[in-house]
Amino acid sequence: MQQNVVELENLNFSYSEDRLLLKNINLNIAKGKITAIMGGSGSGKTTILRLISGQIKPNQGKVKVFENDLSKISIKQIHDIRKRLGLLFQFGALFTDINVTQNVAFPLLEHTNLSKKLINKIVAMKLEAVGLTGTQNLMPNQLSGGMARRVALARAIALDPELMLYDEPFTGLDPISLNTTAMLIKKLSTSLNQTAILVTHDIAVTMGIADYMYFMANGEIIAEGTPQQIKETSNPAVRQFINGEITGPFQYKYATKNSYQQYLEQ
Repeated sequence: MQQNVVELENLNFSYSEDRLLLKNINLNIAKGKITAIMGGSGSGKTTILRLISGQIKPNQGKVKVFENDLSKISIKQIHDIRKRLGLLFQFGALFTDINVTQNVAFPLLEHTNLSKKLINKIVAMKLEAVGLTGTQNLMPNQLSGGMARRVALARAIALDPELMLYDEPFTGLDPISLNTTAMLIKKLSTSLNQTAILVTHDIAVTMGIADYMYFMANGEIIAEGTPQQIKETSNPAVRQFINGEITGPFQYKYATKNSYQQYLEQ
């Protein structure tokens, strides 16, 4: 039986009383696989990553990570689980006032008692893994966007996490940097048997590296399957997203009960 690293069961979540952001979400993340969560902006994809990392709690339902129900464990236990996670932020989020070595070393300094010499060796190994040996003394403002994203990836894998969370890792990258980042994600998953959750809008590259995919619209999962099954789906919302069509089930307007006229009359 396939082991799941993450399980979301009958989950509802809202930031405000008048709008339910996630509705009856049931989602499983298989061990050692790359699972993509896709959908339009505002569909709740990044919110799912926040729930998995314990930053927020569901209004209803369960979030289980490494077989732990996050609503039933202590803050300390959640912090311990986070040490087993790596998170690549959307734009890298490097510390701007310290160099590449110090950025990558940060989680090692925070969570281990390793010597400076050993930490520098680990930093060198992680930078080599992302193709950036020699950048150790550069500052973030001396890096290109693609290089900064790879430094952030080296930092995210510094503690050899069992589960990686990628929040829009391809946004703003040129085609070469995009494909390089995708290759690195696939390489890490394969070589380390690392589980990965990939939140992204990029259809083509995701189809090439994901093992399983979930599609979301209006806070609900509307389709799931392997990349091949997704390609063959007849679901109109998924077809609209894949083909980038303007008209269809995906709406660009914010869902609200208030009309434009109401705001003009205030």
